[in-house]
Amino acid sequence: MSSILAERPLLCHPETPCAALIALGVRIASAADGGWDVEFVAVGRPDALRLPGPAPAVQTEGLWRTTCFELFLAQPEGGYVELNLSPSGAFAAYHFDHYRTGMRPLPMPAPAIALKLAHERLTLHARLAEDDLPWDRTGRLGVSAVIEDQDGAVSYWALAHPPGRPDFHHHDCFVLVLPSGNGA
Repeated sequence: MSSILAERPLLCHPETPCAALIALGVRIASAADGGWDVEFVAVGRPDALRLPGPAPAVQTEGLWRTTCFELFLAQPEGGYVELNLSPSGAFAAYHFDHYRTGMRPLPMPAPAIALKLAHERLTLHARLAEDDLPWDRTGRLGVSAVIEDQDGAVSYWALAHPPGRPDFHHHDCFVLVLPSGNGA
């Protein structure tokens, strides 16, 4: 049985409006095995989005260049982890020593990613097993999404945005603190 750790709306950056979506949110639940079930739900016209085609469930560079869902987790030592989840089924994981520096790939097994499209809803579900979570889950979490529409317009969504241009790596985006007992 899972318990909900967080359920929050993402905000579209004011400089990158999105005509295709009226809302985007995330739900993170702890699973009985200590892993996480992460679900992104986009409401509006998912048929107006540019989605990457199916791909192998392997680490892949450049997923953020089109529609992609992301988790950022601050680490106690000051670095952070970035996890990109593509609707294609591909993923990427990186460790950063500091703000946008010291980036290196983070080896981890492929999360189970499933995409569901309905009339007015797109749902991306990712299952992260406890042993596959390659980070200390006691820090602050940033949740974000890059959304590209069929015309090539890109919007940036996050729990919070820093002043200025969209920047998911900025510490102002790491606003979610999960409750204790979240499997960490």
